[in-house]
Amino acid sequence: MKRDRLERSPRLYLSEIISYIEIIEAITKGLTYQAFVNDVRNVYSVDDLIRNIGEAVRVLAKHGKVKQLFYRYRIPYADLSDMRTDLTHEYFSMNTKAIWETATQTLPKLKSQFKKILDELHTSR
Repeated sequence: MKRDRLERSPRLYLSEIISYIEIIEAITKGLTYQAFVNDVRNVYSVDDLIRNIGEAVRVLAKHGKVKQLFYRYRIPYADLSDMRTDLTHEYFSMNTKAIWETATQTLPKLKSQFKKILDELHTSR
């Protein structure tokens, strides 16, 4: 029987996802889209953090219990993982609009859902 095994704790991955979202919120706070794209440091920083979130979500989705929690809390794990792939393989261009929308609309809404999953994993030890 195949076991759900991760090299690192799912709680650690989830804590990192929440931390990355909070960093993204700090970077984008008070910015307009134009101000965001005018500073390449912001764009590349947020791009990298979204990729990290996508990779963590991709790994977590392989863990049966976490995947069930993703369904329960309506985490669009496939979309986040696909975005990571898209960002990684955009060699000569960058979709700053998609990065901005993910950073300012999608991820802040999901932060509380990730926190609920983390809390549930803490209580089900």
